Amino acid sequence: MADKRVTIYDVAKTAGVAPSTVSRAFSRPGRVSAATHATVMAAAKQLNYRTAAPDAQERDERHHRLGIEIADLTNPYFAELVSGMQESAHEQDFLMLLLDTVEDEVRERSSLESAINVVDGIVLSGTRLSDATLNHLTKRIPVVVLNRRVAGLDSVTPDYEHGMQQAMAHLAENGIRTVTYVAGPVNSWSDSERWRAARAAARANGLVVQRHGPFAPTTVGGEQAFEELRDSLPHAVVCYNDLVAFGFLVSALRAGVKVPSELSVMGHDDILLSRFIGGGLTTVVTPKRAQGRAAVERLVRRIENPSAHRTPVEGSLPVRLVPRGTTGPRGKG
Repeated sequence: MADKRVTIYDVAKTAGVAPSTVSRAFSRPGRVSAATHATVMAAAKQLNYRTAAPDAQERDERHHRLGIEIADLTNPYFAELVSGMQESAHEQDFLMLLLDTVEDEVRERSSLESAINVVDGIVLSGTRLSDATLNHLTKRIPVVVLNRRVAGLDSVTPDYEHGMQQAMAHLAENGIRTVTYVAGPVNSWSDSERWRAARAAARANGLVVQRHGPFAPTTVGGEQAFEELRDSLPHAVVCYNDLVAFGFLVSALRAGVKVPSELSVMGHDDILLSRFIGGGLTTVVTPKRAQGRAAVERLVRRIENPSAHRTPVEGSLPVRLVPRGTTGPRGKG
């Protein structure tokens, strides 16, 4: 035992608290109660956990930073998602290092490689990397994936099936018969899952659905989609996200298309601007803040229990449809 270095994990186990609590007790004692501080100090003394420079030793063992990878910082979707992560990280005494990959796989690989040595774990909220690459990454550092499921990794995803079922049922109730799913970026797991769910929900509601794309997940992508479809518009379009829907909608209105009597437009994510565009964009709401919090909570559990049996946790969060002005009865209005 004399040769084995005592760590904060040993102290935490003896004291019956989380490793992050042990860290706070040494580096920021004002952040824990007097009773908790006494318990931690007693455990440290029992295990002979001593250091002349506790802060330096803590830095060697823990950075107290989380890497947060996002696909596009300019996409408002990520603002609320990251806000939820920030709340949870702050509560657990972690800082965040934001990694904006700008939808570029080469940049994503480079950013993750640089971050791995300065963070304790990583949340991937828009990764385009292969499953094999992600499984290799999680052998080097704790990882939680958002909006995607990868065998062997913790993940948090919206319930795409339920959301798309609500969307297609709403369109069918309004006399819609033909629907085009305007697809998102190549290699997007969320896009493929939404399309799979759209096909199933369309069949269940007696609708004819087709896929068109891929397109960039931006307003420009939506504008391009409209230009390609304008000569043979369906009754409705369901877009990969709200930004694509904005681009499609504004282009349609400029071209004189009547929305929703001639064309219904629907998005995903319910970003803040959704309620102000075109009388309000009908959209499928994803619980962004809750999803961000759940991801950080799972990641911190992995960080604080590195020797725990690795059983990946998969969770689906509920979604709901918010009907607004861009969908409605066909041929009326």
